[in-house]
Amino acid sequence: MRFRRQESSLVVDAPAKLNLFLAVRGRRSDGYHDLETVMVSIGLFDTLRFTPAPDGVLQLSSRSLLPSAQNLPDSEANLVLRAARLLMETTQPRAGATIELTKRIPIASGLAGGSTDAAATLHGLNTLWRTGLSREDLHQLAASLGSDVNFFLDSSPLAVCTGRGEIINPQPLRGPLDFVVVRPETGLSTAQVFAALDPKQSAQRPQSDDLLHALKHGRLNHVASCMHNDLQRVAVGLNPSVARALAALSRGRTFGRMMTGSGSACYGLCVSRRHARSLESQLKAEFGGRAWAVRTTV
Repeated sequence: MRFRRQESSLVVDAPAKLNLFLAVRGRRSDGYHDLETVMVSIGLFDTLRFTPAPDGVLQLSSRSLLPSAQNLPDSEANLVLRAARLLMETTQPRAGATIELTKRIPIASGLAGGSTDAAATLHGLNTLWRTGLSREDLHQLAASLGSDVNFFLDSSPLAVCTGRGEIINPQPLRGPLDFVVVRPETGLSTAQVFAALDPKQSAQRPQSDDLLHALKHGRLNHVASCMHNDLQRVAVGLNPSVARALAALSRGRTFGRMMTGSGSACYGLCVSRRHARSLESQLKAEFGGRAWAVRTTV
């Protein structure tokens, strides 16, 4: 996350993420799944502006800069407000806030736009209200909001996430990685994808160790060969446009290509920023502007 002051407001840029590796290790008694995933944060940002308001006031307004002017779904807005209310209930600040959310991360895409916005809200209001919660305190609140929220709190460019995604282990990354991200016309429901998952289909899965070694040493060909997502086969069956996006990335001669999270967005690993930007132009024409050249960042 990136922070800056604008007069009395605090502005936070909240990054999206990509899953370079995602393995579903089993179903938990609480209804969630045990995961092992390797995530990177990328330079595609939502922006949240937090401005002080009278005690007890919480107001959210939003606007979308997404291609085809996707409306912000209630669940996305609610996650920001849930994070704000949770912090308010926990810390009892003698203040409120107005929150302005600008969406650039496409929804229902596996890019964790809602989760990064929730993390930015916890971090931003903790700073604005001077509540003084520690990193550990914020992580406890984040874990109650969603599986990806904790990853963004740490502002790690690369991390292994386990449990249901809330246990974060930052990892070394040698230099930036360049990607092009494509979002098909239609999205996918995370719950629907997990419901359709057959654990037997992913019984013979690779391990993340080889991928982490390749990332540590900057070996792009090896990184590409180790990328994996247990949910991709299910997602392609539910939404054939995922296969179309992957085929387009293959034609662009990316090192490797994969769906992120539960989809429907897909990405290709590029040799350079120039390569990514060139593919972005081509893919925007094919996918109605829903393509982004991005680089790993925080």
